[in-house]
Amino acid sequence: MRLLGLACGQEDGSAEVLLKAALTAAAREGTAVEMVRLTDLSLVTAATADTGDDAAWFCDRLLDADGVIVSSPTYTRSAPGALKLLIDRAFGPRTDVVFVREALAPREHGPAEQKEVRGLLGVDTAPDPRVLKPRVAGFIAVGGCPSPHWRTLTLPTLHALAFPLHMAVADQMEVPTPGGLGGIATDQAAVLRAERLGGAVARQLGLPHDEVRFLGEPGTCPMCHLDLIVLRGGHAECGTCGAAGRFAVEDGDVRVDFSRAGTASSVHTLTELEEHYRELLSAAALEPDRQEIDKHAAAFRDSVPVLRPPRP
Repeated sequence: MRLLGLACGQEDGSAEVLLKAALTAAAREGTAVEMVRLTDLSLVTAATADTGDDAAWFCDRLLDADGVIVSSPTYTRSAPGALKLLIDRAFGPRTDVVFVREALAPREHGPAEQKEVRGLLGVDTAPDPRVLKPRVAGFIAVGGCPSPHWRTLTLPTLHALAFPLHMAVADQMEVPTPGGLGGIATDQAAVLRAERLGGAVARQLGLPHDEVRFLGEPGTCPMCHLDLIVLRGGHAECGTCGAAGRFAVEDGDVRVDFSRAGTASSVHTLTELEEHYRELLSAAALEPDRQEIDKHAAAFRDSVPVLRPPRP
């Protein structure tokens, strides 16, 4: 079994220290471990994607692996922007288990639907069967501020890397750091917690998604085990994975009750990924004619002056 680590902070920084602690513990379980530094990757925005970057290279490493542990510092309450850029560049329909599953089963679809599936995967991209391999994930969030509300969005951002590939999250942790480059190494409790996370991931590599046990703190949401909740009137929704519940206050205590039917809407379930697949196919089928789009869009093309930075 192979486990990939992704370090999203400074070289030898606290996020990397905890990642190495987790990977070392995984190696003691007999797992082959490797690590990639986000800062070593050259990434470009989608608008300039034709210039090439390392997103495809990283995706190839991930598809070769049986699991991943991502460790990230917290910048402005969330993960570094480069990680979000990597997620946007490396993931999408081409690494979505449902899209790839359907693209690899052409006999079950008519020519029209098969053409739509291939188009959403990418014209020049053959479906990669490695996408369908079961994978296990673990997440580590490190924040410099002791106040937890300054770290609220870091772990939810990391989850965006897991659900397209339908990876089962085995454990996750969030800790403040005492400061200084690699300062977390002085926090023995944090290091031991990272080692526990690495073992939890390593021991479950290769298991089917529904057999992987989450071994971290339970959290409010029963699906992603995080506490980011969106309120919509009397209804509640997990802001990380979309599981639906009902908001209630009893004796001054606030809680969210998640029904079994509501958890099916979590992006960590195959049910929701399949619904998303059908939704995108329907949207593609309703797309206006290209000439009709051009006719209506022409009025906007030169309507506002565009500023661009100088280039040598």
